[in-house]
Amino acid sequence: MNTSTTKHEPLNRRWLVTLTVCCLAAACAGAGIMYLVDSSSASPGGTVSQGDADHEEEGDHGGESESTVVALPKSKWEAAGIRIKEVSRGSLAQNTWVTGKVTLNEDRVAHIYSLVDGRVHEVPVQFGDDVKKDQPLAVIDSREVGTAKLDLHRSRLNAEVAQVNHDWQQSVSTNTLELIASLSQGAVITEIDAEFRDKPMGDYRGQLLTAFASLHKSRADFERLKPLAEKGVTAGKDVLAAQAAFEADGATFRSLLEQLKFEAPREALLAEQTLRQTQQAVAVAKAQLFILGYHEDDLVKIDPEAEGENISHYELRAPFDGTVLSKNVVLAERVGPDTEMFQIADLSSVWIQADLYQKDLPKLSQLGDTLHFRAPLLTDIDDGHTHEARIFYKGDVLDEQTRTMRLRAVLDNPKRHLKPGMFVEVQLPGDTISDVLVIAASAVQSAENETFVFVHKAGDEFERRKVTLGATSNGTVQIRTGLNPGEKVVVDGGFSLKSELMKGQISHGH
Repeated sequence: MNTSTTKHEPLNRRWLVTLTVCCLAAACAGAGIMYLVDSSSASPGGTVSQGDADHEEEGDHGGESESTVVALPKSKWEAAGIRIKEVSRGSLAQNTWVTGKVTLNEDRVAHIYSLVDGRVHEVPVQFGDDVKKDQPLAVIDSREVGTAKLDLHRSRLNAEVAQVNHDWQQSVSTNTLELIASLSQGAVITEIDAEFRDKPMGDYRGQLLTAFASLHKSRADFERLKPLAEKGVTAGKDVLAAQAAFEADGATFRSLLEQLKFEAPREALLAEQTLRQTQQAVAVAKAQLFILGYHEDDLVKIDPEAEGENISHYELRAPFDGTVLSKNVVLAERVGPDTEMFQIADLSSVWIQADLYQKDLPKLSQLGDTLHFRAPLLTDIDDGHTHEARIFYKGDVLDEQTRTMRLRAVLDNPKRHLKPGMFVEVQLPGDTISDVLVIAASAVQSAENETFVFVHKAGDEFERRKVTLGATSNGTVQIRTGLNPGEKVVVDGGFSLKSELMKGQISHGH
């Protein structure tokens, strides 16, 4: 046993020596590799850069260094919109934000129905189209419209005839009464004929002149025979006959004058009444079409012969400029007054609506007539800024289910950035805090869940400075940490500096 142990002892020592040498070699190799890595990552001269130092303090973020200073020559400040302002202390209202939403302006929404029964002949608009006021939305074949137009055309023709007859009868009545006056004064027949030859009197002229001529002849015969009878030249019975004829013609003439004095004005009055009736029929026919949405200009000329089958066409028109939000009609479909064919809304004006809980109701008195809100998702128009709307309704009754009261405001939306149904944040006034550090909200930038500002250093340099925000109010924000009073901060143009900083990071990464 002892012999065996002695025999293997030199061999064990050799294995131990070999193992020790291998361990030493591995240690030397590892130290060399670490030295090469440290040398490659060190800055020239053997000093670690500021970005690497920050990287070591903040922990590993992927092995890329990040600079906190960006330089922008002053010659580029104006183009970049750079504006600098000192940080100061002041007062700030601790406003609160509640969720609201954008809704359609209900005063500018139209549900379009057909006022007549008929069949759809044409639909020239599509869902989503922008339309102008009075632009045709659909054309309907309607028997009711065709009948109404024909009634108007017929009434107009009757009115035209009645007008001609009225003018004639008025002229006849006037001239007849003038002729009666002249005859009553005993004018000479030749003078009467010359004066009234070109004046229309119809049958009255013949009746009056015939009666007057008979009377004139009878008078002349009587006046001629009477002296002869007194001298015994002619028989007394001839005188009596002439006297009787004269008196009879006189009675006939006077009776005719009396009759025509009444009859001529009566005929003129009847013609005037007929004209009024026909004019009233025209007005009624036009009113029926006005009820169906037609305008006076649409009814200036209706010609059944020229229009043909189009005379029954009824155009459904847009009541104002807007957008077609719904279209519930197709060609050849039967429609009527109970069919909603289109919904049109004017999206250039919208409402902001917010439901306020009972605890927030006392704040309504502080709002005045202006509502401030923001739409965080609309970075192209909002970018953290607030917008204003005019409050027109502050609610009167709490909803029994939600225990909230509805607040509504209206604003113009000419570029239609605000979409009905979109959520917004509505600002409610709160308590005012004094002596806090405040800056313009436009100075605050954000990236990767971090908020920061650019502090102007000497010359062309700007330092990116991480800040902690507090309350915000009407474009002003409280700074809790990160800044000191008197420091100069970029309040406008910060996006340009942010872009320059990102360019530097990208070039450094490459």
